Amino acid sequence: MRPTILDFVGKTWAELPCWELVVAWYAAQGITLRPYTDYWMCGAPSDAGLAEWTPADEPREGDVLAMNLTGRAADHVGICLGGGKFLHSTEYAGVCVEQLERYRRRIMGIYRYTGGKA
Repeated sequence: MRPTILDFVGKTWAELPCWELVVAWYAAQGITLRPYTDYWMCGAPSDAGLAEWTPADEPREGDVLAMNLTGRAADHVGICLGGGKFLHSTEYAGVCVEQLERYRRRIMGIYRYTGGKA
């Protein structure tokens, strides 16, 4: 089953912080992701040796965008929706859709899930 943004938009940060939003998006497609610490505490999925994620040059629908919003390291993630938009969750707005171009300079990595369904 393919999730829609209506399944997520409007939820608060407390309900779905950024990584949990990614987990819920993939779970709606029957894919179980590893815990946050397995991926991002190492800097990026590829750095952690996790073969189910492949770095990509340009985002496409479903890709995870690792971003730097507050410092020098990747501290935030979102999901590319295609059409120049992405879905993410922030403390001030909760789950929302934003224009990708507005955040392009903050994107530190684009990761495509290539693993199998759990």
